[in-house]
Parts: sequence; structure tokens; C-alpha cells
Amino acid sequence: MVFGRKPKDESRPEEIEAAAPRSGEASLRDELGMYHLWYLERRLKDELARAARKEGIFSLVCWRLRGLPGETIPDELVAKAAEIISGGLRTYDVFARVDEERFVALLFDAEQQPATTAAFRIKGDMQVQMQTTGRWQAGVATFPQDGVAGDSLIQAAFRRLAEDSRAAA
Repeated sequence: MVFGRKPKDESRPEEIEAAAPRSGEASLRDELGMYHLWYLERRLKDELARAARKEGIFSLVCWRLRGLPGETIPDELVAKAAEIISGGLRTYDVFARVDEERFVALLFDAEQQPATTAAFRIKGDMQVQMQTTGRWQAGVATFPQDGVAGDSLIQAAFRRLAEDSRAAA
């Protein structure tokens, strides 16, 4: 179960996780307050098992900032995106940055429609509040209707993200 390229500081998740009990939750998060991607992947794996066992439901949400070709996203925009996403999610949902332009969140006990509503509300907030030449996109996949494995849910969420891009074009 891999989202793609991971930020450099996630090369040794075992060491970071081993330090977590001593240093609190801070070691599970990056400097912007987002969970490290390896932690989100681990929570996704755990949630897949729990939802299958209890016949539960959850959603995986992806956001992407489509900039101009060759444009890099400044750290200030990444920080602002983290702030907006965090403010738009419930306190127990988990979100992480996949790479420079993509973010992903695990919405526990969230069906497709409420998760989609939340995802597009956050997308709209980012588009309005952030000064960028790029455009935000969103995609949602829900267990079990979009897949029962992590990879299939990730692919479905990113496929919906691409559909959002085409719909706006």
C-alpha cells in the first residue's frame, strides 16, 4: 500500500514510532502538524481490518494543487493548506501530505456523500483562501463500495481526483 513518493524525513518510520511513547504524538507529525505518511498508511491498514471485521465504513479523501507547469509550491502555501484541511476535518480524522502537491485524509465512519461534501467544502476553502495560480482538485473513495484493499481505495480516490480535474476543464 503505497501512495507514491514520500517526503525525505520519513525514511525510518520504525525509529520515529519507537520514540513516540517517549516524546508524545509530536514524533508522529511533521513540522506543519500533519501526520507522517507512513503513519496514515499504517492507520489505513488497521482501519481496513477493523471495517472488514465490523462491517464498518470509512472514506479516503485526496486533494491536489494543480499548479502551472514548472511551478513549485511555496512552503507558505503548504502550511496554509495544512491549516485549512485540519480545520475542516474532525479531530479524530488523520491527514498527511503525500508529496509537494497532494494531501490525503482518512475519514473514519464516513459514508461517501458526507465525505464528498467535506472534501469539496475543504477544496473550496483552499481555492478561496489561498493565493495561488493553481487549482485545487478533490477525490473520494469509500470502503467497501470502492474497494476492500488499500491499493484499490487509493487508486479509486486518485481516479476521482482526475475526474474532478477533467470536469473543471
